[in-house]
Amino acid sequence: MALRRTLSRISSLVLLLAALPAAAQVPQRVVTLNLCLDQMALRLAAPGQLVGVSYLSQDPHLSVLADRAAAIEPVRESVETILTLRPDLVILGKDSHARLKRLLRDADIRVLELPWATSIEEAETVIEQMAVALGREGAGRTLIAGMREQRRRLTWTGASLGTAIHLEANRGTSGKGSLMDELLRLSGFRNLAADLGIGSFGRVSLETVLAGQPDLLVLDGAANASPARATEFVGHHALLALAGKAKLASVPTRYSICAGPDNFEVMRLLAEARR
Repeated sequence: MALRRTLSRISSLVLLLAALPAAAQVPQRVVTLNLCLDQMALRLAAPGQLVGVSYLSQDPHLSVLADRAAAIEPVRESVETILTLRPDLVILGKDSHARLKRLLRDADIRVLELPWATSIEEAETVIEQMAVALGREGAGRTLIAGMREQRRRLTWTGASLGTAIHLEANRGTSGKGSLMDELLRLSGFRNLAADLGIGSFGRVSLETVLAGQPDLLVLDGAANASPARATEFVGHHALLALAGKAKLASVPTRYSICAGPDNFEVMRLLAEARR
C-alpha cells in the first residue's frame, strides 16, 4: 500500500512537470519593453540572457543604467522588431500593450506581465517575480537584501525636519501616494504637496509654493539646462529667492522615475541637503 502511494505521488509529480514545461524552463533570450522593468532586468539577468530593452533605457537622462543598456539591442513597440530578436520570453507592464501581447502570444512567444511598482515594497515584489521568471532567484534575493539594508541605513528616525516639495517641468509635483512622497517621508520630511491635498501626480502654482514656505525644495537642477516653457518654472527667480531661505536638493529625475534600487540615491541626496 505504501509503495502504491509513493508511486502515485511520483506519477502525479511527473504529470505536473510535463504540464508546465514553459514555466519550468529558464529563458535564454529575454526582451523587456518598459523602462522600469528594463532597469530590473539589467541587474538580474545572467550575461547574454537579456537581448532587448526599451529604447528609453539608453537615454542617460531617464536611465541610470544607460551605459549598460547601450550594449543591448534597443526595442520599440513593434512585434516585428521583437520577433527579429527570437525571444523566448518578453516582459511587459501589466496594464499596457494589449495588442502587442496578443500578437506575441499568437506567435507562441511567452509573455510575462508585471505590475507597475509605486513604492519600494512593491518594487521588491516585482523584482522577486522577475527573478523567478529569469531563473535568477539568488540574484533577486541579493538585490532585495541590498535594498533593505540601504533603506535601514538611510531612513531618518528623528523628529520631522519640516516640509518639502518636489517640483518638475510643467509645474508638476508629487503628492500623496507617490514614490517621491514615500522617499520624502523616509528622509524625515513632510510632503507639502500631500498636505495640500494633491494626489500622486499633480500640478502646483508658483504662488502656492511660495505661500507654503517649504523648508526644502527638491528638483532636478539640470532640468532647465536647455530653457523651455515646460521647465522655466524650475529656474524661476522667485524660487531662487526662496532657495535662499529654504534648503535645496538637486535630484536627477532618473533616480525617481522607477521604484527600485535607484531610489536610495534620492535618499542620499536628501540626507546631504538636510545637513
